[in-house]
Amino acid sequence: MEGNRRPREDPGQRTPFLIRRSRRRWSGRTWSLLVIGIVLVARRYLDVVEVRGRSMAPALWSGDRLLVIRGGSRVGDIVLARDPRDPGRELIKRVARIDRSGVVLRGDNPAASTDARTFGIVPANAVGWRVAWRYWPPARVGRVPPAPIVEGGESACAFPEALSAGG
Repeated sequence: MEGNRRPREDPGQRTPFLIRRSRRRWSGRTWSLLVIGIVLVARRYLDVVEVRGRSMAPALWSGDRLLVIRGGSRVGDIVLARDPRDPGRELIKRVARIDRSGVVLRGDNPAASTDARTFGIVPANAVGWRVAWRYWPPARVGRVPPAPIVEGGESACAFPEALSAGG
């Protein structure tokens, strides 16, 4: 009995070289190398930090976990910077002003914040990371809301304890 085979289905017939598609799949080794490469690149440009303290309330609370990205910052960004008093420590603050002499960092909660009012202007190279995303707690996942900056570089604070004198 004779079958009705289409010409390309004949097992003896080969597909021309220019039209042939590769059926090769990526091997486990290739995937492993790709994943390792992505992780190495991500570690250079991404990091995670946990907020401790109340200096950035109400935008950030103690226990919030943040994804930070390496790069420049603008006024109003929340950044991760080296503490000028203890280089082994990092601070999470908002950029209040940038000028030739450096960066002015302020906490959103002045009553609980150690910031530029205490240690002054920090060099621009001390600010290397900016907050990109909050990933914990689940109820607060997402972008961190910007705080409005009012005249004089002070952030507008909606935290009542910050308004009390000597608190």
